[in-house]
Amino acid sequence: MHPEFVGILLNNNTYRRISSGRIGTESLANHEEAAAMYGLVPCFFTIHHISLDTGMVTGYMPAPSGYRLIHIPIPRAIHMRAIYHNRRELKRIDDLIQQGIYVFNGRTRYGKDTIHHMLVQDPGLTEALPHTVKATPGSIRSMLSQHGDLVLKPCSGSIGIGIMRLKSSPGRQRLTYSRSSPSAKGWRTVTLAEGRLHPLIYQRIRRAPFLVQERIPLAEYKGRPFDIRVTVQRGGSGSWEIAGMFAKTSPPQTFVSNIAQGGSAYQVPDILTRCMPNAPVGATLERIAEFSLHIARTLSLFIPNAADFGLDIGITEDERLYFIECNGCDQRYGFLEAGMGEAWKNSYRNPMAFVRYLYDNHAWPSY
Repeated sequence: MHPEFVGILLNNNTYRRISSGRIGTESLANHEEAAAMYGLVPCFFTIHHISLDTGMVTGYMPAPSGYRLIHIPIPRAIHMRAIYHNRRELKRIDDLIQQGIYVFNGRTRYGKDTIHHMLVQDPGLTEALPHTVKATPGSIRSMLSQHGDLVLKPCSGSIGIGIMRLKSSPGRQRLTYSRSSPSAKGWRTVTLAEGRLHPLIYQRIRRAPFLVQERIPLAEYKGRPFDIRVTVQRGGSGSWEIAGMFAKTSPPQTFVSNIAQGGSAYQVPDILTRCMPNAPVGATLERIAEFSLHIARTLSLFIPNAADFGLDIGITEDERLYFIECNGCDQRYGFLEAGMGEAWKNSYRNPMAFVRYLYDNHAWPSY
């Protein structure tokens, strides 16, 4: 009996490292272990290894020692673990889907403005979305007068790159920003006269689309604001499930909690117990889970082939929940940082369980 393959679509850098064994944050071993649980064999490749003309793909599969290169028919299901921007690459993914290949997530990058537009159409989420508008000099000044504390985000940014905070104080404004690549280093705060915008703001919003958003007063742990990363995935039933969640705190002198920017990961019950002692932890975890599932279901109405999201959820001291951000290519290593090895493995198991669902049911779930 021939093995039943599942495709794992990797970015070029990760693929090139397979032969050396130095993969980085993506765990090929977890993919392999999870696939085996559902009678599957993973084949690792990039978009450039797929031939639509021949219907074949070249990639690596696990071998008794390391990996071996194989040439096989394109697997019936492909799990996207890469981010593509190039139109030709995106068209190839669309062509795969048109040919009946299950590609999830078919898209792993959506603009923050696009995601906000999707969610704002759900009346049940209206109060959980921070006030958000397109960033222009006029809208920034208007929002600052309304809220006093803002976050400026590039629509297409990731892992906190390019994000800025603008806060008003009596007679002045303070801008916090970083010029560096993903790192906790390089953050600085400058003070400006009231009503003035720093030249860097003009420069960045001219160069690329930005959103300006009211800054939510997040609950804090040891003086540092935190949010909660919730991994929401389709599983063996085809429906949305919570693979796990962990809390992320911002490093000193900054306001972003991305792990790549120096943030720290913790287990959510520990954080809630210490920061919100009057809130019942079990009930709060259930609220966060149901809120995240609601968001995933809403997004899946607009996003074809959605199956795997990393959602950043904010919580305030008075226990209000807010949607902060959606990641279509969830970086799962935060579970390891938080000492949550089982949840880390779950985030690899659910997608393989969903592949088994697709193979057995021959159709995408209708819900």
